[in-house]
Amino acid sequence: MYEDRMIKAKYENFDGEIGERILAPYSLVCKSSVWYLLAEHDGELRTYRVNRFHSVRLLEGTFTRRPDFDLPTYWRAQARNFDNLPSGYRCTLRIHPERILFIKTLMPGRWELVADEEDKGWKTISLSMDSELQAKMLIFGLVGDVEVVEPGELKEAVAAQAREVLKQLT
Repeated sequence: MYEDRMIKAKYENFDGEIGERILAPYSLVCKSSVWYLLAEHDGELRTYRVNRFHSVRLLEGTFTRRPDFDLPTYWRAQARNFDNLPSGYRCTLRIHPERILFIKTLMPGRWELVADEEDKGWKTISLSMDSELQAKMLIFGLVGDVEVVEPGELKEAVAAQAREVLKQLT
């Protein structure tokens, strides 16, 4: 049974700003392996990425859910909005075929096969990611099984960071 308790949360906006807010949580929803909290804030229903919460504390106060709230209807509208958002960051990678399952699991719906080089044993994929930082983290995690095709700036940034890592190790 729902208790409909308010929460106090520290949340990081997309631009990195951290703010504290009081929320009336309605539901948790998962889309493409990303969890979202649907909550009311200042009288408006909003969608928050769970991984951007820095802290959440349950409060004594309760709230009354909107009588007209319908989760499936609300979420369908939100999902359409997500699908219409421009991609935050796109890159193209050549990847060893043994790592495709990893990409499918980690980033469902955010990648597509561009070319299959069976004769060379590699696949070229295009990825839609949140940022260059996320792309670099993926690339360093797949070291030896990945090559940056584009953008050139990403290739340069990965090379520069690799040189920095090597410098720290010597």
